[in-house]
Amino acid sequence: MLQAASPLPGAGESLSHLSGPSASIRQHQRRSGLVLLGYSPKPYASREPFGQLLSSLISNACDVVIDYAPELDRAASQVPSIVERSTISVRCSFELVVGDEEIADTPFASRCFYILHPSK
Repeated sequence: MLQAASPLPGAGESLSHLSGPSASIRQHQRRSGLVLLGYSPKPYASREPFGQLLSSLISNACDVVIDYAPELDRAASQVPSIVERSTISVRCSFELVVGDEEIADTPFASRCFYILHPSK
């Protein structure tokens, strides 16, 4: 669902929080930033998890941030196809291991982040 836009402090832009399946997103602003936290999309009805809409959101974003758990097969199999697109360059990437005992033995303790920007 598209939530109400909230102003970003110090920026003349707005931030929209999108929750739920990416396939339910119907509109987006061209050249806005895109942050995908906990990326691990599942198929939605008859649509593929990485479908035309998500591809369009990534292609039209001025910057893309992806956070995912590399131990989750769904995410680990999809993120390389995003990062290796000829229209995107990797600004930076890093890995993070969370030392919290509650999640230490789960696939969520290890996280990978990519910050992407359109290629020139």
